[in-house]
Amino acid sequence: MPRSPRSREGRLVVPRMVYTDGFLDDAAAIWSDRVQGCLGRMLSAIEAFPEIGSPDIPASIRAVYGIGVRKAVVEPFDLIYEYHPDTDTVIVYGLVPFRAAP
Repeated sequence: MPRSPRSREGRLVVPRMVYTDGFLDDAAAIWSDRVQGCLGRMLSAIEAFPEIGSPDIPASIRAVYGIGVRKAVVEPFDLIYEYHPDTDTVIVYGLVPFRAAP
């Protein structure tokens, strides 16, 4: 398992997380405590290991969000995000229901 990057001082270095309005709207619509918990844990995992998500994205999602996006499972959704290693930034785009992503 990859190790989390650390600064010279030993502090954990984490990327800057940017949440789009679309993601915030999607997250606000989640009423299930279980799904909210899973979402929080997945966002923490992405913050620690931004390349954890799969780059295997359906063409329909790639057409909307671009070729560099990744997905992480937050059942019953795919969490769509993009990691920019050059700026150490994660952009969180939204939650796509499994059935909406052919």
